[in-house]
Amino acid sequence: MTGITLDNVPEVTLSEEGQRQKLQRVLRAANHILGVGGVQQYQPKWSVESIHSKNLVAILHLLVALVRHFRAPIRLPDNVVIDVIIVQMRDGILNHRRVNEKLTGVYDDLGLRHERDAFDALLDQAPDKLDVVKKSLVTFVNRQLNRINLEVQEIETEFHDGCHLCLLMGLLEGYFVPLYHIYSTPQRIFQLHAFYRQTFDEKLHNVNAAFELMMDAGLDRPKARPEGGWVLRLDRPKTRSEDVLSGLDRPEDIVNKDLKSTLRVLYNLFSKYKNLA
Repeated sequence: MTGITLDNVPEVTLSEEGQRQKLQRVLRAANHILGVGGVQQYQPKWSVESIHSKNLVAILHLLVALVRHFRAPIRLPDNVVIDVIIVQMRDGILNHRRVNEKLTGVYDDLGLRHERDAFDALLDQAPDKLDVVKKSLVTFVNRQLNRINLEVQEIETEFHDGCHLCLLMGLLEGYFVPLYHIYSTPQRIFQLHAFYRQTFDEKLHNVNAAFELMMDAGLDRPKARPEGGWVLRLDRPKTRSEDVLSGLDRPEDIVNKDLKSTLRVLYNLFSKYKNLA
């Protein structure tokens, strides 16, 4: 799904300790991709020990997170809650208690369900008009980017690294965005072990930088959706871009090529600058 290869991960391990080490490397990479498990990040409900011991609840949490992150073309049931029986030995007596474990929330086809807007209605009720909207936005963007000999063709694939967004904001506001302010070539790292980590982080940095520029330009605050995404950072103050653009238009959504989020960001720009010469 990511096109990366992890170094030093043997295909077959016979010893239990070797299996744990292999699983640890794989989960470390998966957690980074999901944006969880790090310092001041959402702590996942799975671990090397729980997965290795075949804890079904932990495995399900991990699979649900992967399905949501990679926008798998399947529909998960909403609000799935399972009963988990926890058995503990106390004073030589087995005690058990039952707890509810929530596996899924309330989703639309692509992510956590939020207050519906014009783009939801457009995709649901008039998908034939989507190409018209995309063409208008591409024309608007290229009218600016052509000034520096750049051009985009596909909204779905050419904004996720944040470079065009940063340069576009500079053109719209009349200033030059220094290339040292962004990673202008996010895919320059080719060490296989760090390939996805570097490119994802660089793209995320660029999109965050673009959001900061949008806020400096006084763009309206978009509607937010309920918190609880797998990439939500906890236990630290949010950055300004996370606070203003959290939820519906998360930087991670743009990097993950979420079409609705990208359309919303571009339409915000179009609404403010459509009459710009």
